[in-house]
Amino acid sequence: MNRARTTLIPAFVLATLLWAISLVTESDPVLGVGTAHMVLKAAAIVVTAIFAVVLSGKLVLSLAASLTGAQPTGFQRVIIYGLLTFGASFATLRYFGFDLTAVLTTSAIVTAAVGFAMQPTLSSMIAGLALHADRVVRVGDCVLLDNETVRIESMNWRAAIGRRPDGQLLVIPNAKLTDASTQVLQTNDAHRAEFSFLGPIDHPPQQICDLARELVSDLALVEKSKPVTVAPISFEPDKESIRFRVHYWTRSYFDRVLVEGEIVRRIWYSFQRNRIAFPHPTACALSASTQSGLNEKLQDPKQMGSEIACMLPGGVSAAMAEGIAKESRLLLYAPDERLIMPEWSDGWRYLLLRGEAYEVPEFDLTPEVASAQGELAVQRLGPTAAITRLADELSLIIGPYAKLAVMRAGDRTQTYEQLCREVAQEIDEPDTRERFLDRMLHGRLRTWRPGVTIPARRNASGQLASEPSLRANGEVALLALPVGLLEQFIPLAAAE
Repeated sequence: MNRARTTLIPAFVLATLLWAISLVTESDPVLGVGTAHMVLKAAAIVVTAIFAVVLSGKLVLSLAASLTGAQPTGFQRVIIYGLLTFGASFATLRYFGFDLTAVLTTSAIVTAAVGFAMQPTLSSMIAGLALHADRVVRVGDCVLLDNETVRIESMNWRAAIGRRPDGQLLVIPNAKLTDASTQVLQTNDAHRAEFSFLGPIDHPPQQICDLARELVSDLALVEKSKPVTVAPISFEPDKESIRFRVHYWTRSYFDRVLVEGEIVRRIWYSFQRNRIAFPHPTACALSASTQSGLNEKLQDPKQMGSEIACMLPGGVSAAMAEGIAKESRLLLYAPDERLIMPEWSDGWRYLLLRGEAYEVPEFDLTPEVASAQGELAVQRLGPTAAITRLADELSLIIGPYAKLAVMRAGDRTQTYEQLCREVAQEIDEPDTRERFLDRMLHGRLRTWRPGVTIPARRNASGQLASEPSLRANGEVALLALPVGLLEQFIPLAAAE
């Protein structure tokens, strides 16, 4: 039962009762004459007027909701009921014989004087009425004021309360939103954005377009129902490069900055894996030498050899591990990037050298999966903040001792997961402990750690993807090994 109905029923019952008493006692020698009868009749009329206002308001608001398809706002309810109350009061006073001509004349003069004094406030109030009627700006939307985005937190009859990107609150008069052209960024709509980058002139443009389109489409904050287009737009001979432009749609306006940063990050990693030279402002030969220097810096045989020797079985010596490092190729992946192998490595084997990867669905098609993967690595808590949150959550269960427990466990654990499992032993109830671990470890995704060999296959889109489908948890380094490379060195180690 809604609020209007709960008001209508007692008002109707009370009005009916008062009119019944007034009619029954009309011939009574005590209650039917004089002041008593007038008071009783006046009460019946006032209650009837209240009932009429509530009923009329309900009918008007229901009609407006059926025509517009949206529920009326609080501001609109106040305006409707205020006008109806004024009309009912005017009719009631006329019924009792009050001369309203002098009152209206005096009130008109007073209203004019007050109107001049309150002109800014009145203009904002009228503008607020128009904004609430049009519903162009809603709570949660953003407006551009002085080239700055402001998120609307609340709206009232006089002003809108917004929050700047730096967290400061801003009071925006309604008149300012209606008197000038205001760009509204609705919270539920996707927003189109573009990004440009340079690619080498000595590499086929279509291959770069395909790589960029796939890496942008894979970002969690990019709207998957909208197309992502990548095309070369100009030659820049002085930089020995081609400029490419990417058009895409973000789920929210505030996601644009994050998406741009992720595109820059993933283009670097994609170029590194696919052996695409980074553009250089001078000669192409210098660009090639720069790329070669980058590969040598990232793939130092001595440094990688020690890592490989620790992972491979069979007592592989340092010299053999360095030999494997020289013949293999390093593949780097950005945080949250799907492990897609470059085409030139088709048929090779892949060793997880550094970092961790977690299993994900092959294609994130459902809203539930998309919402679960909607947070980028740059939006998550850092290691120190995550441990602080761990201690705060644990303190809600076991009390102040939680911070000391986290400090002690941190001295004997090496990973965040180990730390979570160690401190969870302080919780006595098994069900509470399981819920705590699920919350802290984000559902306990199956994780692949260094030392494992990752197989690859062609997925439905034709990409050379990991099997099962994996995403990088932080930066991940894979070692691409040619066919027979491990077998060439491991038997030698066994013979020795």
